[in-house]
Amino acid sequence: MLYELVLLLGTLTLVFYIWQRSTLSFWKRHGVKYISPLPIVGCTRDFLTARVPFFEQIQKFHEAPGFENEPFVGVYMTHRPALVIRDLELIKTVMIKKFQYFNNRALQTDPHNDALGYNNLFFARSPEWRQLRTKISPVFTTGKIKQMYPLMVKIGKHLEDSVERLGSGTKVQVKDLCARFTTDLIATIAFGVEANALQDTKSEFFYHNKAIFSMTLSRAIDFAIIFMLPSLASLARVKLFSKETTKFIRSSINFVLTERERTGEKRNDLVDILLAIKHEAAANPKKLSKEIDLDYLVAQAAIFQTAGFETSSSTMTLSLYELARNEALQERLREEIVDFFGDDDHISYERIQEMPYLSQVINETLRKYPIVGYIERECSQPAEGERFNLKPFHNMELPHGMSIYMSTLAIHRDPQYWPDPEKFDPERFSPGNRENLNMDAYMPFGVGPRNCIGLRLGLLQSKLGLVHLLRNHKFHACDQTVKKIEWAPVSPVIASKHDIVLRLEKVSRNYVFGERLPTK
Repeated sequence: MLYELVLLLGTLTLVFYIWQRSTLSFWKRHGVKYISPLPIVGCTRDFLTARVPFFEQIQKFHEAPGFENEPFVGVYMTHRPALVIRDLELIKTVMIKKFQYFNNRALQTDPHNDALGYNNLFFARSPEWRQLRTKISPVFTTGKIKQMYPLMVKIGKHLEDSVERLGSGTKVQVKDLCARFTTDLIATIAFGVEANALQDTKSEFFYHNKAIFSMTLSRAIDFAIIFMLPSLASLARVKLFSKETTKFIRSSINFVLTERERTGEKRNDLVDILLAIKHEAAANPKKLSKEIDLDYLVAQAAIFQTAGFETSSSTMTLSLYELARNEALQERLREEIVDFFGDDDHISYERIQEMPYLSQVINETLRKYPIVGYIERECSQPAEGERFNLKPFHNMELPHGMSIYMSTLAIHRDPQYWPDPEKFDPERFSPGNRENLNMDAYMPFGVGPRNCIGLRLGLLQSKLGLVHLLRNHKFHACDQTVKKIEWAPVSPVIASKHDIVLRLEKVSRNYVFGERLPTK
């Protein structure tokens, strides 16, 4: 019996060794320069041992020594070969010119047990994603955003009131404050409900928004599979949202949809779009459609809520952190806010869009801190016809299903595109410097047809939040402010490992004949 067991283990070990050797020689066989893998973990030991978040792992691949002049580098996601593209022209080819080969994301969740994750616009696969994007896009037109804007301003005033209540000298956890603001914004403009996160410390909406990005061990494993081993998503039954969060989102959105149908109210928001999708599907009963299913509709609301909450709040937080460490820049922005609005209580849509330095600050924040940190796609080779290859760099045809990665964080901090990249310098984006910029190296919202659908709304949220925070207050670094941001190792997006704490100071403004007098 012992002999048979030893023989079995020996045979399995030999088979595993041969399989690993064959699998981990893929790039060598194809003549592509690659990062040497380790058995079992491939090139992703740092990520799998929670030393670095996934976006930083991709950055490390991009910046690996010896590949500085390479257009791409082969890597192994455990046993699975993948390609990290470094060349900007090749990135444009993949993301725009040859998009038909890369219209799916590499990320996947379980199609059978995760209706909210699998069916939303971010994860949807071709051809459904294009149809879905076409239907949801009207929410994000300039006209619709202008209709939503009064609701946004109302929440902006709530933010200003909240800061006023905190009082001068208070040390503020900035991400918490900004996240409460974006929670209230998304709740009101997308769903027509009041989350009250700024007023109520125990807001359910805020609690569940935070829970989406809170990493327990089981959640970390789910995200590792979604990001890196999507082929195992069904086997592992991974979910984008926890059971508790799924239950809350499903019940909340179901209530809003039911009430909107009952009252017939129209708000030109996401809920109206979702109901239109549902009614269109119901009017064609002969055409089998999942669009009439509640979870399909809730999935769109869930990803809207998730993305809108996190990205804008992180952008605001990191902007304030940099402005607190560069107070001359903060004062310049405050002066622009005063010049544009003075004591006017109304922050108009047209005027906020005309503020050049505010745009420069936001652009530079997203340059230094692109919130997602990387872009990924899956290669879809056709069964017949022309297939995608890596020419003119290489003759290799990419295998169907191969994952492609691009590190926005590495490109945004590459000195060949951005001199002194660690310096926070909004002047990079000044009108006079535009001709010196290579905007192909700037991609905070992704690139091509599957870029961020809500980028205009996200930028407006961040701008409005900063205006309301800075028009009457300063933010200073204090003894609790981190000297340098370290990434939270298990966060799916760019986030500080430590709370960003800044000291608040009330600023009084006096005007005589339209001129601002210095504060004593």
